[in-house]
Amino acid sequence: MNLTELVSKRRSYRKLKPIEITPEIIQELVKIVELAPSCDNNQPWRFIFVYDKTKIKELHEVFHDQNKWIKNASLLIGVFSNKDADCTIEDRDYFLFDTGIATSYLILKATEMGLVAHPTSYYNEKKAKQILNIPVNNVLISILAIGKHHDTSEIVLRPDQEENELERPKRLNMQYLSYLNNYIEKYEENKEKIKKFFE
Repeated sequence: MNLTELVSKRRSYRKLKPIEITPEIIQELVKIVELAPSCDNNQPWRFIFVYDKTKIKELHEVFHDQNKWIKNASLLIGVFSNKDADCTIEDRDYFLFDTGIATSYLILKATEMGLVAHPTSYYNEKKAKQILNIPVNNVLISILAIGKHHDTSEIVLRPDQEENELERPKRLNMQYLSYLNNYIEKYEENKEKIKKFFE
């Protein structure tokens, strides 16, 4: 599978089927993040792989209502870092950027392994950090939910979440996201410039 196919296959499904988490699965995910780039090779990312069922159940309590589907995840990965672990260059802090790169490597590796790796945002960070014993000066950037996609009606989601299970949510046109040589505020003007480039 080439990179384009892998990225196209990646989806943030919420309907998950429990799987057995083996040491080999965790080893594969750990190995890939070791290869991610970072400022001065600082590697500021930290990942906590939570596979113990009791600890996972404890973590269920930190998620807001829209993330209650997470109870079907077989592995939860706490992604955290702190500003002092990475470069600050001319007031630009790189720890979040670099940790994001490493996390994307992990997500794509999980996809290659036939797994779903869904990054979450809606959780009680303070409580989650206490459960995971993460020092207070760190940012718990995300908690990834890992499992297998499960096409079932037994898992009930909100209507918008259900819709996203069936079809990938629409993406913004590249004219909103990409520019050639310089930023152009007006959408139509940028659209014409991009269009000419790809003709």
